[in-house]
Amino acid sequence: MRRFLAGSLRTTAVALSVGVLAACGASPTQPTASAPPTPSSTSALASASPDPGHETFAWGPTLAAWDDALATAQGLSAREAAGAVLMPSYTYEDPAELERMVADQGLAGVMLLASATESAGVAADLNAAAQEGAAGRGWPALLSVDQEGGTVARLSDGVADLPAFMAAGAARDKSLVRGVYAAQGRDLAQLGFTVDFAPVADVTIGLADPVIRSRSAGDDPDAVADTVVAAMRGYLDAGVIPTIKHFPGHGSVTVDSHDALPTQSASLDVLQQADLVPFTRAIDAGAPMVMMSHIAVAAWGDEPASLDPQAYAYLRDQLGFTGVAITDALNMGAITESYGPGEASVKALAAGADLLLMPESVDDSLNAIVAAVDAGTLPRARLDEAAARVILLSRWQAGLVQVAPTVTGDYARALADAGVTVAAADCDAPFVTGPVTITGGFRADRDALAAALASHGVVLGEGGSTIWLTGSDDTSGSADVVVAMDGPWGLSGSTARVYAAVYGRGDSALAGLADVLTGAVAPQGRWPVALANVPAAC
Repeated sequence: MRRFLAGSLRTTAVALSVGVLAACGASPTQPTASAPPTPSSTSALASASPDPGHETFAWGPTLAAWDDALATAQGLSAREAAGAVLMPSYTYEDPAELERMVADQGLAGVMLLASATESAGVAADLNAAAQEGAAGRGWPALLSVDQEGGTVARLSDGVADLPAFMAAGAARDKSLVRGVYAAQGRDLAQLGFTVDFAPVADVTIGLADPVIRSRSAGDDPDAVADTVVAAMRGYLDAGVIPTIKHFPGHGSVTVDSHDALPTQSASLDVLQQADLVPFTRAIDAGAPMVMMSHIAVAAWGDEPASLDPQAYAYLRDQLGFTGVAITDALNMGAITESYGPGEASVKALAAGADLLLMPESVDDSLNAIVAAVDAGTLPRARLDEAAARVILLSRWQAGLVQVAPTVTGDYARALADAGVTVAAADCDAPFVTGPVTITGGFRADRDALAAALASHGVVLGEGGSTIWLTGSDDTSGSADVVVAMDGPWGLSGSTARVYAAVYGRGDSALAGLADVLTGAVAPQGRWPVALANVPAAC
C-alpha cells in the first residue's frame, strides 16, 4: 500500500467503513463517523478513503481543515449535500441566471461552455456571478473550463492559443513547460476560473487511438509523466487546480467514450507499466484532483471506471490518492446509453466519486441522490465524505498563493518554439530558402504560415523550397519540407528533405514553425512518439 499522507501520525478514534455503518443500522441522515472510513475493494458500495490520520494531506490541506470540511458537510441537509457534489455545465450569457442556479441548487460549481466562453468579459462576469451565488455558505464555487490547448480549447479570448499538449511532450525543457502552464493558469485565474480540466495524463497508442492522440504528451509513459507533473505544478503555481485525466488512461483504447463504452482489456500488470505511470507520478507529486474515465477495465469489471468501486479502490488504496475524484462528463455516450441521469449520479457516488461533472439533468440527479440517501442505498456517510472533499478542495484553492511567473510575454509562442520538432539529414538551419511554395492543409493554415515566414523575410513564390502541410494525423505528403500540424504519424508515409511537427494549427504554432525553419530559433523538440521511416530529431 502506498503512502497516503505526509506528516506526523495522529491516532484517529473512529474509522468506520460505509459497509459497517449500513450494517449497524446507522441513520443515513445522521452519520456518526468523525473521519473517512477505511476503504475496502470488496464492498458493493465504495468505501471511503484512507483514514486521514496525519496532519497534512499529500496535496496540501491539513487534517484540521479536513475535520472542518467534514463537519460542514455533515451539517448540510441531504439535498444541500447533493448539490455540493454536482458540477453542471453552463452555456449561456446570463450572470443573474447563473447566480440563482448556484445559490438555489447549492452547486459545487459550474463548467463554462459554448457561448459562455466566447469572450473573456462574458466568462469573467459569469464566474463572478457564480461566486456571488456561493457567497455566505462557507466555501467558494469551483469554476472550471476545459482548456487543454490544441483541439480542446474552450476559450479563444483572454488566454493564449496553446498548441496541443503533445508540444509540451516534445519540449525537452520541462521547467519551461511548467512556466508556460503557470502563465496559462494565471490568465485563467484572472478570468475567475479556479479549475482547469488539464493536463491529459493519457499515454497514446497513436492512430488506433480515436480521441486523445496529440492531446497526449506522447507514447512513452515516463516522458508523459514528466510532462504531466511539470504542467500540473505550473497550474498550481498560478493558484489553479489541475485535473489529471482520464484515469486509468484513455489513450490505449480504440473507442471514443463520447460515443460508446470502451473496454480496456490489458491486465493491471501491463497498465502499471504503461497507462498508470503518469497518474502514479502525478499523485506522488501532489495531484489534488483526478478525473475518472468512462472506460470499462476488464481487470476490475464491466462497468465504466467512473461507476466502478474497484477503480476508486485502486486509486485510493494502491495509489494513495486523497484528493477529489471527479467523473468525466456524465452526459457522454458511454454513460447515457446505459444509465439514466439520476441512476448514473447515484452509482458514481456509491462507487466513490466525489464530484459529478455535467450530469444530464441536475434536477434528476438531486432527486435521485436524496432518494437514495433516504432509502439507505446510498449511505449518508458516503455523500458527506464526497461533499467534504469538494469543500476541502474549494477552501484550499482559495488560499493558494500565485508564484511569480518564469515565462512571460507570448507563452504560447514559447511553447511552440520549444516543441517544434525537426528531423533532417542536415540539421544546419535555415531549412528553407525563399521564395517558398506552401501546399496542403487548410487555406487558413497556409495563410498563417506565409505571414509568419514573411516576418522573417521569406516570401511566397516559385523556385525555392516547397512546404507541404499535412491536414490530419495520418495524411502524408511529398515536398522539401513536410509538416505535421496535429499528430506526427503521417510523417512516416511522407517523403521529404526535412520532416517537422508543430502539434497545432494556431498562429503561435505556425509562428514557432517559421522561427525554426528560418533559423531564428534552433530546433529544440524531440519526437514524443515513435515514428517509422523518419530520422532522429535534430
